[in-house]
Amino acid sequence: MTDSSTFVSISNRALTWLGAEPITDLTDNTKEGRACNRIYQQSRDQALRDHPWNFALKRVAVAADTTAPIWKYANAYSWPSGCLRIIEVDTLEEWVVEGRKILTDQAAPLNILYIDTVEDPTLFDAMFVEAYAARIAADLAFDLTANGTVVANAQQLYTTRLAAARLVDAQEALSADETDWLEARN
Repeated sequence: MTDSSTFVSISNRALTWLGAEPITDLTDNTKEGRACNRIYQQSRDQALRDHPWNFALKRVAVAADTTAPIWKYANAYSWPSGCLRIIEVDTLEEWVVEGRKILTDQAAPLNILYIDTVEDPTLFDAMFVEAYAARIAADLAFDLTANGTVVANAQQLYTTRLAAARLVDAQEALSADETDWLEARN
């Protein structure tokens, strides 16, 4: 299945929940096709930002910018290409995000963990796909149905699918507190 056809199947899942006609391609010249084509990337990025999904996490070391902040912090670091949200900065120094920069007194390189823009839908977790399809349905509901009840139901569907997907995703990692607790039991 190609990336495009995978996005089509995800979009069709959303369209089914709305009672709308399925599409055969994101470039379909139908109301549904145009609507899906218009929002699928934005909906994907918003769904990715909603949780630090394990499949979307990326670790990098970032070099300091050549221009330091005017005051308070010694260094500025640009976000990596494709970064949707900074999750963690490996420093004991204070840090803040301003615009698309991380400001801190930490010397370079700066190790960061962030949510990456995952464009290949074959890399998506199965439960994320369900949440993403529900996000598309919520984003398209008014445009395709103009029905307040359908809109509210689609938004509730997204909230429910997102919560279930987040729960399972969070269970795939062991926190430091859990590791300490397990070691203390032994």
